[in-house]
Amino acid sequence: MTRPTISLLLGVHNHQPVDNWDHVIQEATDKCYRPFLALLEKHPGVKMSVHYTGYLLDWLAEHHPDLIEQLKRLIQRGQVEVFTGGMYEPILSIIPDEDKTGQIMRLTHRIQELLGAAPKGLWLAERVWEPQLVKFLAEAGVKYICLDDSHFISVGLDSVELLGRYTSEEQGKTIDIFPVAKEMRYLIPYADPQVIMDQLYQWASPEGNRAAIYFDDGEKFGVWPGTYKSVYTEKWLERFFSAIEANPETVKCQLFSEYVAQTPSFGRIYLPTASYSEMQEWALPAKHVNELEDALHHAPENYKRFLRGGFWRHFLVKYPESNNLHKKMLHVSEKVRKLVSKNENDAQKALNHLWKGQSNDAFWHGVFGGLYLTNLRNATYNHLLLAENLADEALHGNSFYRLLKTDFDCDNQPELIVETPWQNLYFDPQSGGALFELDYRPKAMNLLDTLARRYEPYHDKLAGAIMDHEGGDGAQTIHERVVTKEKGLDQLLHYDWHRRISLLDHFLAEDTTLEKFSQVQYGEQGDFVNQPYTVEAFGTNAIVLQRQGHVWVHNQEYPIQVEKRLTVPPNAATLNIEYRITHQGPQDTISLWFAPEFNVNLLAPDAPDRYYQIPKSLTTTKSAANIDGNIAVAEKTETLSDTRMVSRGVLESIPGIELVDEWMGLTYQLLFEEPTTLWRFPIETVSQSEAGFERVYQSSTLLPNWQFSLKPGETKTFSLTQNILS
Repeated sequence: MTRPTISLLLGVHNHQPVDNWDHVIQEATDKCYRPFLALLEKHPGVKMSVHYTGYLLDWLAEHHPDLIEQLKRLIQRGQVEVFTGGMYEPILSIIPDEDKTGQIMRLTHRIQELLGAAPKGLWLAERVWEPQLVKFLAEAGVKYICLDDSHFISVGLDSVELLGRYTSEEQGKTIDIFPVAKEMRYLIPYADPQVIMDQLYQWASPEGNRAAIYFDDGEKFGVWPGTYKSVYTEKWLERFFSAIEANPETVKCQLFSEYVAQTPSFGRIYLPTASYSEMQEWALPAKHVNELEDALHHAPENYKRFLRGGFWRHFLVKYPESNNLHKKMLHVSEKVRKLVSKNENDAQKALNHLWKGQSNDAFWHGVFGGLYLTNLRNATYNHLLLAENLADEALHGNSFYRLLKTDFDCDNQPELIVETPWQNLYFDPQSGGALFELDYRPKAMNLLDTLARRYEPYHDKLAGAIMDHEGGDGAQTIHERVVTKEKGLDQLLHYDWHRRISLLDHFLAEDTTLEKFSQVQYGEQGDFVNQPYTVEAFGTNAIVLQRQGHVWVHNQEYPIQVEKRLTVPPNAATLNIEYRITHQGPQDTISLWFAPEFNVNLLAPDAPDRYYQIPKSLTTTKSAANIDGNIAVAEKTETLSDTRMVSRGVLESIPGIELVDEWMGLTYQLLFEEPTTLWRFPIETVSQSEAGFERVYQSSTLLPNWQFSLKPGETKTFSLTQNILS
């Protein structure tokens, strides 16, 4: 009788976000990447496929070339196979087609250059699958990829049919696809190695054509909470490798390429759009996540395979800020493509920045911080703006003034964009006539890169979370941990009903306070904040946005017109704002409290080099950013008791406010024609990461406000100036 055997195909995916802090990558190297390879080299009977995303691979080559040499040795002795992917780990399905191929080929060439290997397999970022990818992958030379077994289960395959590979096709192009076993993902590296071996023995067959497939995050081996102790100090990984080597007759540890060469495909398959099951759950609207969990809990076991979550692209609907980032990427990609077609000198440099700006981390949110982490979003915008600067300078020179009326966010309604060498201003007439992107181009920074506070299903668990302590109770999966980094985070759970952007026009109820407004517990008396404005003018002389709306005063509705006249000079990062508020009713003098909202994100809420200051007096002077014209600037003085970005308070009768960023070398000014009352407070979200619940500073809200009365037909005018200086 033939002895049952099974092939064991192991893979790890190692990733660090673009421009992640060096100390974070160094810690991951010390706790994970280095000890993992050291143990692997000690166990020649264990074969492993590895994937390093391009940014991490380049970082290791620069900072730890000995690890690159170690990888080369492992490849040369046939113990390691390297997978390619998108160079900077993009979600391939959502980037332009030229960039799909370009990113894959860039990482493939980099692997060949550094390691002397020609990859055949590809790691698909976050296993986000769409069927049209087959064609692009095949044309980029990819032979096989790994996806979660849930993809295969959803089309009707049984568990025993998941132990091998299948072939998929698009327009006559084919690639092979391996289903990664969910059991293996959850057992490694948490279960006793013998439990894993017992599972492999159960899957073994006399035919010997089956394969147990594992391919998951390498950071599980030392970086995830509690895993360094369990994996290395308590020697889980060494025991696992030894167990594999102890029974080579039954468990054949192979490279993917070896298995493909020896075993035929199980057949043709067509898979639906999908990702791993947790990602599909996170992509759902927040209010439906608990419903899916409840359905999965109560459904009969054989029905659960047909219950699945949402579609990855819904993150672009769930979070408008993610959509903003995505559409900015498409906008810049189009510019860079024109540069590439002209073979300009800076084309490759611009292309590299664009591709860095396509890194997936900042586009979505689940257990990992992702979209919620301001440093990741800032890095993405930074590279997109660096690419845009190179493209615009090459295509238009260093003096241009572009007005675009275009459906930027793809909602079938036009947005207004003003582009100069100093700044980009993006306005949304359909949503309050708001300013939703403010790019300061000399520093390649979007100062309106903010995130609104939203309900997340895991907020329901916050009350029961425990404080995290070093060591904890041992290794747990990130899906099991319910810990918090600080007490009292539940007091921050306030939810916004609009995006936290600028030029949002509030009319406040008479009992509104700073505390009520910041906690979204106030009365909004007008219908202007996120409602449509008409575009009365859009030109170099002025942008005029207008809304015929209403304000409720003492339970009576009054017609009010709000007009904002905006002017953008060509040679400064300045926006001049004039509000005209007109009482259009036939009777009654009414009392109004008007407050246009502004938001600014300088990234660091407590850093001493990021702070508020109040202008002492206004002067007219020349600015380095305004060679040809005059703008209002201010003498600087520090009179605030708390100048931090995280501070809050009411400032009475001030000429303006400045937010200074010494680290970036810029100052944001909001100046008023007449002394004005201003409220300030931070927007802080509560998100969950692999380390637990955490507070994240998103922006500082500035709310100048005026109380006044209007007779029928009377107009009140307010003038403000927004400057960015460096």
